[in-house]
Amino acid sequence: MKLIAVDLDGTLLNADSRISAVNAAAVRKAQECGIIVAIATGRAVYDVQEKLKEAGLTMPIISANGAAVHDEQNRLLASYPMDRSQGFSVLDWLEQNDYYYEVMTDQAIFSPQQGHQILTIEMDRVLSANPEITLKELIYATEKQYSQAGIVPVASYLHIPKEAEIYNILAFSFEEHKLEKGRSRFRHDSSLTMVISSDRNFEVEDIRASKGNALSYLANHLGVSMEETVAIGDSYNDISMLTSAGKGIAMGNAHDEIKLLCDEVTLTNTENGVAHAIEHLLKEACPSPSNL
Repeated sequence: MKLIAVDLDGTLLNADSRISAVNAAAVRKAQECGIIVAIATGRAVYDVQEKLKEAGLTMPIISANGAAVHDEQNRLLASYPMDRSQGFSVLDWLEQNDYYYEVMTDQAIFSPQQGHQILTIEMDRVLSANPEITLKELIYATEKQYSQAGIVPVASYLHIPKEAEIYNILAFSFEEHKLEKGRSRFRHDSSLTMVISSDRNFEVEDIRASKGNALSYLANHLGVSMEETVAIGDSYNDISMLTSAGKGIAMGNAHDEIKLLCDEVTLTNTENGVAHAIEHLLKEACPSPSNL
């Protein structure tokens, strides 16, 4: 084992969307053993950098679900942006159907100015129809979206700068029928990649972009075979890397379908599951008195 790719949300991040001291220590321990640990996430690279800075970590970053790959010095190694006309076609459909969306680019994350109003209306509908759901739960979900670094509000997708490369388009909704409508619209488009990273979203990107392809690129760049890689994740957008890596490890909080596709299952993200997995990997790859 020479390379470990780790997802962020639901994996390396805890319930407070932070990298715990325990997980950070485990990552450093692997790095000290000469193992490269990389982030592989749907988040933007500049958002990931803030998370790593908080934890005092430096590592390569696969961002935007594989649409961009940066080395540990934040140098861009590869990118797979969407064709602008193709991206605008997706965004036009989302605006016409009143979706909250986020457009991840190499410059910023562009989101509609009326996004708050769209989600507020949806929250009211969901709370009226589902009394078992709490307002606190919905507010937490929206704050998680709004808290990302680099969000810039725009009146419309037409105001996204011409020079910006579109890496990823995320649509978010509290309404099941709306989510399924969007997922069905893009699921079978052979010119695009559509992935789901949470129960309340779907994401669209270039057909070349996936965490699995990006992990393969990074491994080749580093002179590492895919048999020597490990991937750790919890959601559907992690499937491509979990199944292409030499070993796939699912989080304890992962969907059952994800667990069935993996070689092992670790603890949950709130139980420092990444640290637990790394410690077990190090017993084989980097034996020492502290690992026995």
